[in-house]
Amino acid sequence: VIARRGFEKDLYTHEEVFEGIRQSPFTIKEAAEYLEVAEITVRRWVKDGILKHKRIGKNIVFDPDMLKEFKRSRS
Repeated sequence: VIARRGFEKDLYTHEEVFEGIRQSPFTIKEAAEYLEVAEITVRRWVKDGILKHKRIGKNIVFDPDMLKEFKRSRS
């Protein structure tokens, strides 16, 4: 349904779109979109130790399950 109509916030909740769609790590950009905050906010949370992350080379990535739990805890 989403593929046919496109993602519009009025039609679908954020949770409906992102629920269970992947198990690979999220990038900062993807994490920001999932958490519905700016990328700079995610970077600040990483720097301040608020948001757990891993590094793959120079890239910062996030476990999807950890992001889901973090989002629930901030609601």
